[in-house]
Amino acid sequence: MGVTVREKVKGSGEYWIFVNHQGKRSSRKVGPRDKAEEAATIIRAKLVLNEHNLDAPKDEPLPTFADYSQLWLADYVKNFCRQSTYERYSQVLKNKVVPRLGKMRLDQIKKRHVRDVLMFYFRQGLSKSSVSIIKDAISGVMGYAEEAELISGNPAKGVTKRMNIHRQKKATVGQAFTPEETQVFLGKCLEYYPNHYPLFLVAFRTGMRLGELLALQWGDVDWHNCLLVVRRSYKNGRTSGTKTGRERRVDMSAQVVEALRELNARRKREAMQAGLGEVVPWIFHRDGMPIAQNSIRHYYKRTLRKAGLPDRRFHDIRHSFATQLLTLGQPVTYVKEQLGHSSIKITVDIYGHLIPGSNRDAVNQLDTLAPATHLSAPSHKEKAATPEDCGQILFMVPKGRLELPHP
Repeated sequence: MGVTVREKVKGSGEYWIFVNHQGKRSSRKVGPRDKAEEAATIIRAKLVLNEHNLDAPKDEPLPTFADYSQLWLADYVKNFCRQSTYERYSQVLKNKVVPRLGKMRLDQIKKRHVRDVLMFYFRQGLSKSSVSIIKDAISGVMGYAEEAELISGNPAKGVTKRMNIHRQKKATVGQAFTPEETQVFLGKCLEYYPNHYPLFLVAFRTGMRLGELLALQWGDVDWHNCLLVVRRSYKNGRTSGTKTGRERRVDMSAQVVEALRELNARRKREAMQAGLGEVVPWIFHRDGMPIAQNSIRHYYKRTLRKAGLPDRRFHDIRHSFATQLLTLGQPVTYVKEQLGHSSIKITVDIYGHLIPGSNRDAVNQLDTLAPATHLSAPSHKEKAATPEDCGQILFMVPKGRLELPHP
């Protein structure tokens, strides 16, 4: 079975669906890519249902939630989501949802059943974010069944809204490194763990996520323009796309360029000594494969202790990069592009409190663009406003006493 979406004429912007199933091939023009992907998802579901004998006549019972959830995970989540998302939903369904809804047929599940499951775990002490993830898993399965026209509606839709249970979306900034702490950390890393110094330097100077750092290859380095192209992420032995699914280009500082040039020269020497025809493609590797995230976190924690710095998450290096750039007065749009946020709203939500202070003098420039009118000195019959009066009035403009500035 194969259902693919692509342009028939490259660059036309018109996307087609191509189906190759049981020796039969067909194609149809849909239009925009997002619409084509949605239609392809429905077609895949219907074909899989036929293969599993789940597309049963209306007088036969529909599959149980447990059976259909496995189909959703295998056919949709595994193919269209990140591996970490697949693992999270698998655990949530196995441990939280299937024990309570697994034996029910899809058409038997109503909104009250979904609500009861969510309320059960909320009363057990799970956070609103955790309960929302459970809701998302249920909604994913039932929504997939709705697209396959097995049920008329998704019973999980809108449940958390009525219950006033929502995922806490606003991210918080961790404990960012100060410039002085950054210098101390890198100094201790160079002293005790010099092999890992280039990785930590790139982390502090680019704000890249740990998985993105470990997935860097020499082909991602643009030496001429001093850029790194972030194309992929590495975690748990698997390489996937970036968190947003898009590539981005991050600037390299002079120190990063120098460190990577030295590392590249060392990698070439290592390749010659090992009798290899070419350099291992991964920039940061161990025995030819990317280093495990837990291994880097181990060296990170040890370096913190060597430097006498408070315990922090590795992700706080990323926050430090953004915080220091904004404190230097760099535009939030530049920080957003460097971090790879999907929207500027995310950047402002996390770091917005850092933006106004760095541009406080900007409001004074408005005075030079449009000078204010001057108030003449009050006459002897009029009492001049004292500083204490400013707490009660904004301006005191006696009638007929306003003077315009000379041109």
